[in-house]
Amino acid sequence: MTARPAPPLLRRALAAGTGFGLAAAIVEAAMNAAQVLGFGMHPPLELVSSGAAIAIALGAAIGIATVGAAARGRAWHWLAMALVWAAIQEYAAPEGAMGRVLALAMPVGAVVLIAVGTWLGRVARWLPVAIGVALLAVAIATPEVNARRRAPATAAPRATAPAPADAPDVVVIVLDTVRADHLGAYGYAKPTSPVFDALAKESVVFADAVAPGTWSLPSHASLFTGRFVSAHGAHDEHRYLDGTTPTLAETFAAHGFDTRSFTANAWISDGLGMTRGFAWTDEAWRRGDVARTFQSMHRLLDRLGYGRPDKGGAAVASTFEAWVAARPAGAPPAFVFLNFIEAHFPYHQLPDAWLARFTSRSRRELRGLSSQLAMATFGGGLPHDDDVVGLATAMYDAGVAYADSLLGRVVDALRRRGSLDRTVLVVLADHGELLGEHGEFGHGRSLYEPVLHVPLLVRYPPRLPAGVRVVTPVSTVGVYATLLDLAGLPPPTTAQVGSLVAVLDGRPHPGPILAEQYRAALGSAAPSDDPLLRKDARLRAYRSGRRKLVDAEPGGTFLFDLDADPGEEHDDSMRERLAIGAMRDELATWIERLGLPDLNARVAGGAVPAVDAAARERLRRLGYVE
Repeated sequence: MTARPAPPLLRRALAAGTGFGLAAAIVEAAMNAAQVLGFGMHPPLELVSSGAAIAIALGAAIGIATVGAAARGRAWHWLAMALVWAAIQEYAAPEGAMGRVLALAMPVGAVVLIAVGTWLGRVARWLPVAIGVALLAVAIATPEVNARRRAPATAAPRATAPAPADAPDVVVIVLDTVRADHLGAYGYAKPTSPVFDALAKESVVFADAVAPGTWSLPSHASLFTGRFVSAHGAHDEHRYLDGTTPTLAETFAAHGFDTRSFTANAWISDGLGMTRGFAWTDEAWRRGDVARTFQSMHRLLDRLGYGRPDKGGAAVASTFEAWVAARPAGAPPAFVFLNFIEAHFPYHQLPDAWLARFTSRSRRELRGLSSQLAMATFGGGLPHDDDVVGLATAMYDAGVAYADSLLGRVVDALRRRGSLDRTVLVVLADHGELLGEHGEFGHGRSLYEPVLHVPLLVRYPPRLPAGVRVVTPVSTVGVYATLLDLAGLPPPTTAQVGSLVAVLDGRPHPGPILAEQYRAALGSAAPSDDPLLRKDARLRAYRSGRRKLVDAEPGGTFLFDLDADPGEEHDDSMRERLAIGAMRDELATWIERLGLPDLNARVAGGAVPAVDAAARERLRRLGYVE
């Protein structure tokens, strides 16, 4: 028995709906392409292409569902499909004005494209489909092609020297977006970090560690190069790491280490120059777990309960566990980098049991609030919920706790192998997060302490004492030299901060403590009264003890006493002119010594500065170098 052919009207409705879905997919893919060209963002190819496929299928379903309107004429059918699509988009979009814009962009754009396609169809019936498919392919491929075009050329890592005898494994774990004061080891009351807290008792913990940047790309680039943001040049105004400075992975690979990266953070990718030196990367970020909130079809799946259970952390942990279990006993030493991005917005993208850990509000309510907070970072309005700070903090803490559990899986895998005590283990964050402080949420647009104060512990029983707490301020830029020191490798010649082991020995911090923020390509659409929250400003913070000097260009100079004013509510620059003068002299000496550019200098790629003998002598007199 053969199936009856579909009635002509039904076939026309299906074809029109499929065309509408194709047009809507082109609109969203083009919006993604514009983000790439305008801001350097890199949404994963898999995410954009799967979203386009879902849009086309949804369009076909809507076309059939509105077949009644098709009976009244083509224009009525377009209108009906556009209204249904807009309703679905409104259902899935974040709340607020930006959500409404996103809800209308695809159906309105699709109607315009359909109208153009109808006109083209008068020339040849196949022409609109051919052009539409070509446009979609180009828009989908643009992010990947652009990333590969601008990425620096790299060669496969090659050992130029054998690893030292009995060299340890080196494992670096970044708990992405985790601020220090939300961990138990740093005094937080909620049980967010039992694994980290237990490790802290076996490690050296740096109580006042300062991140050099305010978002993933610049901070990770500093971790990987041992250089400050303005020196390595990977930041908002230059969104990739060029090849002028050797990375940690390249250095370890050159000394015979097996180099591996496990991360779902899309900023740690080949196209941005961030994986130079890794012999293997799992590219878990290509699933696009974090970026789902910025893709309409994946927002819809998430809203319907069919989204991924987390941001990719469980898969990253599983891949690491499998590698450790399969690693032969006589394997060469390894340098391993892991990033767990679970505390990053959107805060609600967590397994249900974890999301409900610190709040009883429903997942639907939390999802709406979380999505709007995520969009607020990119120009949307803040939620109007009276308890927005409390709910955002509850979701953020749940993400911290979930990331901590994944940290536990890494530690347990090393312990089962019997290699934990022979491993240099470093756990830190790339940056923190604002949770309502100064009226803002998120990161990437300020040098306030909730963003810069990050956790840092180093565990290596053969050389480091257990349970030591270092209160001297340190920069996480020094992790680069510290790892090479503990692994028995030569000190890096390009690093701008030396090994933090020096601080344990009572010596001065081996370099300056700086943090820098360049003009954000994305940010709050509304102007801020706070010059330290302006997205169009470049910022540089310098620490001297517990005093913090911040230069803003434009904006002026600010001074904070972090002991007397931990919330950084009171600028002391007008009444502490002598303190500012002394700190400015120190900062100027460091800038000259390291070859750092002025805040208003033209952006260029990073370069290794020449050592100025006079500047080095001034630093020696200040006690910073020997």
